[in-house]
Amino acid sequence: MSFPTLSATQKNAFDRILADAVASKSLPAQFFGVTTADGPIYMHQEGTKLVDDPMSEAIDEDTVFWLCSQTKMITSIAALQLIDQGRITFDTEVESILPELANPVVVTQHDEAGRPSATVPAKGKITFGQLLNHSSGLDYNLDGTTPASGMPVAYSHSYKDEDVSAFFNILKGSLPGVPLKFEPGTDYAYGFSTDCAGFVVERLSGKSLDQYFQDHIFAPLGITTASFYLTPKLKDRLLPLSFRVKTGALERWNRPPVIEVDPANVRVHMGGVGVYASQKDYLAILQYLLQVQAGTAKTPILSRALVDSMFASTLSAAGAASLSAMEPTANNHSQFGRGLCVNTVDIPGKRRAGSGAWGGWANTSFFVDPATGVAAVFGTQLVPAGDTAQMQLYDLLERELYSGLNARL
Repeated sequence: MSFPTLSATQKNAFDRILADAVASKSLPAQFFGVTTADGPIYMHQEGTKLVDDPMSEAIDEDTVFWLCSQTKMITSIAALQLIDQGRITFDTEVESILPELANPVVVTQHDEAGRPSATVPAKGKITFGQLLNHSSGLDYNLDGTTPASGMPVAYSHSYKDEDVSAFFNILKGSLPGVPLKFEPGTDYAYGFSTDCAGFVVERLSGKSLDQYFQDHIFAPLGITTASFYLTPKLKDRLLPLSFRVKTGALERWNRPPVIEVDPANVRVHMGGVGVYASQKDYLAILQYLLQVQAGTAKTPILSRALVDSMFASTLSAAGAASLSAMEPTANNHSQFGRGLCVNTVDIPGKRRAGSGAWGGWANTSFFVDPATGVAAVFGTQLVPAGDTAQMQLYDLLERELYSGLNARL
């Protein structure tokens, strides 16, 4: 079997693009990696850990990133493993495992501060499949309490002496049930669905989500840097957050931690946001997905059918429209599978139809293109999310990648 390749000239072009972006001080340190099912064909990192300290050490391929919402795909793989194991189905009503999600309410009105002020009982039940494609109705922006850090209170709260019940109490507030944006299964809303899928994994496996990941995903794939716990070893390798101020300049993040960073206090494992890892190790997960679809996987952590489900269109027409409004990359042709955003048409000059993608709050991105046979990770550690310069650089790198790929035979 033949796999896509890159010429030395193309790799040098990537090197120059990344070096120029960092040298101009328009962006902090960057990592870009590309893999096929056969292994990485390009990996390069540029810049130092601290944006305002030229004496700071350079990042390398083992530099650790806070993955933020890149965590969601890993949690989705764990959730799909439960289906492979026969422990649950897409149609299972999750209140049988998470009674905290029984009797949710649909928000019908907000007060002047943006907080829910009127609700009605939900008519439907939340299913496991709805947690994996964000059609459950759980929504990040429903309670109007997002702090200045940009993270919802349920993420920024410290659970030092608490458990998962505290998470659901934060979501509920004074409401009679966990609030939803719409009736389960009828639309798309980006929110806490994947965290709840992670709680299901914990309760059905009897393990913490970190231990489950280590045993069933990380160890089998040879991943050594990934964890929910920012241990001293990982912290020493961490790329700190940078912050773009209103003038456009870059500064070190000098605000309080966005989530709990003391490993001893991480009691609630957030499957939507909480993992730290190198982007090289994340690329290994993407390589595995390509291997499954190419029929070359030797480590059976997930069946072909359930890997395929990650790239399938699962949203209603209303849900697809809501997703496309949020994620316009595919020119209003976006769908969501079981854990990945999917473009249903070719993106000119870029990834092919049927590719799965997502990213993280601190300006990290990835995609998996089974049709072409490549996957890529790209990112830094920069807030606020959706930085324009970072998105433009990502677009440039992806277009350069596809223009330089030798055709798959």
